Amino acid sequence: MIITGKITSGIGKGRYYVEKYRQYFIEHLELICYPGTLNLITNKIPDLPEEKKVIIKPSGQGQVDCYPIMINNKYKGAIVIPHKTKHSNEIIEIISPQYLREEYNDGDEIKCELV
Repeated sequence: MIITGKITSGIGKGRYYVEKYRQYFIEHLELICYPGTLNLITNKIPDLPEEKKVIIKPSGQGQVDCYPIMINNKYKGAIVIPHKTKHSNEIIEIISPQYLREEYNDGDEIKCELV
């Protein structure tokens, strides 16, 4: 499954949550993530396949559903869907070991392929 979207600025909370869940991303996704998320705006969030979902549910913290991806056939990452979020339904958050903003800017279209 391939998901495309355009990069958009977020609300500035990604760093806090990526750092808070850092150890879980390492354990469950084998990703040492850059502290922040990349936000994509899509026409509609697709129905992501249950068999690809990695559930992270630390004790006393909110659940996050994760889907491993390849970003533009170049970078490993994951779509993260927190069960509590302030984003609209059209926004997808992405984590990656790479600082993706170094290469991509608001309005750039990227492709995410579920792996």
